[in-house]
Amino acid sequence: MKLENKVAIVTGGTSGIGKAAALRFGSEGAKVVISGRNIERGNSVAEEIQKNGGEACFIQADMSKPEDMDTLLEKIIEKYGKLDILFNNAGISDAVPLDEFTDERWDAVMDTNLKAPFQLARKAMPYLLKTKGNILNTASVAGIRATRMAYAYGASKSGLIMLTKVLALDYAEAGIRVNAVCPGVTETPLLGTVRDDALTALKETIPMKRLAEPDEIINAVVFLVSDDASYITGQALCVDGGFTL
Repeated sequence: MKLENKVAIVTGGTSGIGKAAALRFGSEGAKVVISGRNIERGNSVAEEIQKNGGEACFIQADMSKPEDMDTLLEKIIEKYGKLDILFNNAGISDAVPLDEFTDERWDAVMDTNLKAPFQLARKAMPYLLKTKGNILNTASVAGIRATRMAYAYGASKSGLIMLTKVLALDYAEAGIRVNAVCPGVTETPLLGTVRDDALTALKETIPMKRLAEPDEIINAVVFLVSDDASYITGQALCVDGGFTL
């Protein structure tokens, strides 16, 4: 097991890539703390991990509220006494024409996708220093290659990649690794809102001519947070079927 006895937070762990990561972390021996806003979905993920022989719990937290981050960390330390892995995965997207993109929409995306990972990394760092743990941020290919109408989303993910690099540089000597994973378009429930013809056109822009399966993203996630990546820090790994080539 690659993550045996590690204590890991997965923010946005109630669905999509976060849920898939939480389930895999559990199967790899980690004690998984799932964080999110939806209590029913969060408890369901924790129960699934437990049924498969893993250890997990759900702690409700809204990443737009710093006080929720404090409570999350306090409960983790109270329950497990340490923190090894912070997977900053929670994020939102918004794509509309420029004249419809209000300040409120901009702030909502930036606060969730960039400010929250910064704040949680800052709050979690004292615990990670004790375990020489690591941070993984979910960025995006949209932070590397421009996509239409992704005004705040693209900017937030590009900023998150640079935040990853600065954290990695500042804390490398202390034994802390910080990396980012940049998923391409992935088969998650979110794609259920996209028309079939739009999906077909999207696949044609990908050299491998298909979307990613969640497990293909999670293989990279587990690698980056595990000791297999012990000499890797400050990297933004694209898992995108060649989209950013």
